[in-house]
Amino acid sequence: MQRPPALPLSPAVSGFGTPLRRFGIASRAAQTLGIEYLDTCKKALDDLGATWGALAAARSPTEILAVQTAYLHRAGERAAARSAAAGDAMLGLTGALLRPKAEPLAAPAPAPARPGPAR
Repeated sequence: MQRPPALPLSPAVSGFGTPLRRFGIASRAAQTLGIEYLDTCKKALDDLGATWGALAAARSPTEILAVQTAYLHRAGERAAARSAAAGDAMLGLTGALLRPKAEPLAAPAPAPARPGPAR
């Protein structure tokens, strides 16, 4: 005969399988997001290097201002695209993490009591 646990677990968590599964989902999501951020950082550094070269070749303050403005515009577009992509990736990859575990089928409801003689 098995005794019920002293502190019953919530229906969403049962045993070691669920936490391990969720840890796997979270680690895959973190890895995917890390790869995306590293790729974005590489593109940003390449763009920064090209911008420094253009700034070194600039001959007037107007050219310098144009190069800086173009760089800030590209950097802003990259940041907006990265935020949108990271949000979509997080929602897609961690959807299973946030979704509660399916509830087991409930036991059938007991039959209603029949009315007995009035006392």
